[in-house]
Amino acid sequence: MLKDASVSGGFGDLVAVFRQSEPGERLLPAVLAIACTAFILLLFWLDPKVNTYTYVPQEVIYVENWTTDRTDEEILKDRWQIQCLKDQLEVKRREAVKSLGRMSGMDVDQIEREAEAARKARGEVEVERPAGLQC
Repeated sequence: MLKDASVSGGFGDLVAVFRQSEPGERLLPAVLAIACTAFILLLFWLDPKVNTYTYVPQEVIYVENWTTDRTDEEILKDRWQIQCLKDQLEVKRREAVKSLGRMSGMDVDQIEREAEAARKARGEVEVERPAGLQC
């Protein structure tokens, strides 16, 4: 079957088809097909070169300076103040999650009671705050 096929015969047939019809009748679709294919190949060639930059944010380092003559009480007071800020943020987050749970139809009070019971069962205890700490 393949012994009768030849590349030169195929090109000859293509040229014969173009000669039989009007000049623009078959030439225009061929030019459009070649242009579309060339455009797609051009896009494949350009694609790796486009949008290759990745944004790397700068690292921000916050530094607090303390004097070297601070007492242990002052250090603990500063640590508890930071812990108070963290606790306030945690309370806000918990309230937001609770309101979302209520909107979803959950019984958030029961979930909170179960979580508290699980914490007590694990033996977690609340650390006692120092006297006179203002949050």
